[in-house]
Amino acid sequence: MTRLLTIFLVFICTSTFSQEKDSIDKFVHRTTILSTIIPGSGHIHNLKIKPSNKKSNLWWKLPVIYGGISAAAYSFFFNQNEYKLILNERLARQDGASPSYMQLYSSNDLKIIQGIYGRRRDLSFIAFLGIYALQIIDSNVEAHLFLFDDNDDLSFTIKSESNFNYSGGFTPMLSLTYNF
Repeated sequence: MTRLLTIFLVFICTSTFSQEKDSIDKFVHRTTILSTIIPGSGHIHNLKIKPSNKKSNLWWKLPVIYGGISAAAYSFFFNQNEYKLILNERLARQDGASPSYMQLYSSNDLKIIQGIYGRRRDLSFIAFLGIYALQIIDSNVEAHLFLFDDNDDLSFTIKSESNFNYSGGFTPMLSLTYNF
């Protein structure tokens, strides 16, 4: 039972590194920063390291990114303009001016319509931020997956070692090496 527990603890306590971390972190960081500055540029940067056996989905990702950002931005500005237009009409009616815009609606109706445009504006802004964040996350994950080492060379080695301690005693040890 103690051998099984020892082997189990060795598996849990060991750290695994399958690739060199510095080169991956540097490239992934650059991809993320580029995507943050200019949407879609991280995906283009990922094409530099794309292995020949992996396919890239850049041909459909960039139009989706720019189409989504453009639609969200257009919706935001449209709803903001309508919100301001109805707000100005409500304020003019409160000052005693005659209705010039949306004459069929009362001031209470305009308040409800203004709230609707305000909510739509807020949702458009949230959609803009969501699409922007998703394209950053996607380029980051794609960079990690392009750099991931997926060869079939797996190895597992167990060997015994010994160590002399300061008190003059002998300490048997078990070394476990595995490569992914």
